[in-house]
Amino acid sequence: MTRETMSHRPNFWLVTGLLTVVFAACTPSADDPKPDAVPKSITAEELNEQIQRSQAPLILDVRTKSEYARGHIPGALNIPHRQLRNRLSEINAAKTEEIVIHCYSGHRAKIAKKILISAGYLNVRDLDGHMNGWKSGGYPIEKP
Repeated sequence: MTRETMSHRPNFWLVTGLLTVVFAACTPSADDPKPDAVPKSITAEELNEQIQRSQAPLILDVRTKSEYARGHIPGALNIPHRQLRNRLSEINAAKTEEIVIHCYSGHRAKIAKKILISAGYLNVRDLDGHMNGWKSGGYPIEKP
């Protein structure tokens, strides 16, 4: 198609312009946070250091109430994974704030993480090793 032919087709330029605008709008800028830029997990050592500095994110323990009562990470909020969907209003964190989620070994936390992400939480991280790893690392345990 020659340039002369294209110029006689106003629809060609209209479509070209619209596609340019659409592609520009869909392309993230360099300042936009990328979903993959947020680490998917945090180590027990890192979390413990944040707790010691009083800079810990929301720590969500999705184990059962009885497991939580036998010992939990200091400051952790307990909402069992099966109740999470109905108790989201208890999470006192903005959708962009970091939430560290854990259970005993990881399975229940994986389910809970999907619930949080589907509810719009953008920065949900697993605790490496979960409670099992926390205990084996010798980190502090709270009991009610």
